[in-house]
Amino acid sequence: MAETAKGPILVTTFFRFEDLSDVKDALRDELYALKDLRGLVLIAAEGINGTIAGVEEAVTRFRQVLESRPELAGMEYKDSYCEKNPFPRWKVELKGQVIQYMDKFRPKGEHNHLSAAEWHALLKSDEEITVLDTRNRYETKVGTFRNAIDPEIDKFTEFTDYLDGCDLPKDRTTLIFCTGGIRCEKAILDMEERGFEKVYQLEGGILKYLEEFPDEEFQGECFVFDRRVAVDQNLDPSKQYWLCPHCGDPGQVEVNCAQCGETARICAKCEAEKPTCSKNCQYHYARVQAG
Repeated sequence: MAETAKGPILVTTFFRFEDLSDVKDALRDELYALKDLRGLVLIAAEGINGTIAGVEEAVTRFRQVLESRPELAGMEYKDSYCEKNPFPRWKVELKGQVIQYMDKFRPKGEHNHLSAAEWHALLKSDEEITVLDTRNRYETKVGTFRNAIDPEIDKFTEFTDYLDGCDLPKDRTTLIFCTGGIRCEKAILDMEERGFEKVYQLEGGILKYLEEFPDEEFQGECFVFDRRVAVDQNLDPSKQYWLCPHCGDPGQVEVNCAQCGETARICAKCEAEKPTCSKNCQYHYARVQAG
């Protein structure tokens, strides 16, 4: 088993918008047969999106399967390492979309991408710009770019509703970003249809930026959709956040369970409402309180 200084488990995130209508079923079966991996891969007619984890040899075999298909050759991967696999199981699923949004927005090819270096230079420049986060509020609370606007949405499909009511200047250079880049591919099309003239997206998302510019313009940690909860400035698993056992949001408030006395980390909202370490303890605690 290949090991690195950062741990033996390679976690890789990837996506591509490409017409997979004719190959999606066969691709699903071929990928699912790779049983020595964990993670989630979504395949649709519009493309592929996934985060997977395993030892390096297993991830390499997975990439070889993708690279053997002309539609997916040359795809970019965002890599990080950890000690334990952050996923409970291996899932490869067929979906209507690989990222849920208004169906009329169909990304194709690269569209107004900025490399991490170009993005960083713009943030450091004197140019008047708008920096807009496209992620959900539970993600932005963990970390975001300096001076970025938080749309305060609970799911990505609400981003279009945010655009309905916002008063952002449409003639100003606007930079949008997300975790790995996939949400921005659809968000930018929505914004351009609404008349935003100069919208650019961060290629590879926050993960790519942190790979090249740790401890710079991104503040805090980057939420990820697995058991790591977030990665820090060095793309290492967070030591600050745990998944709240009550609601699943990132939690960093340490409590002594009011039922069993065990130490746990939960989110601030649940600390006020459910000062326990688990749903089971909360159930018994509530029964005691009710008399």
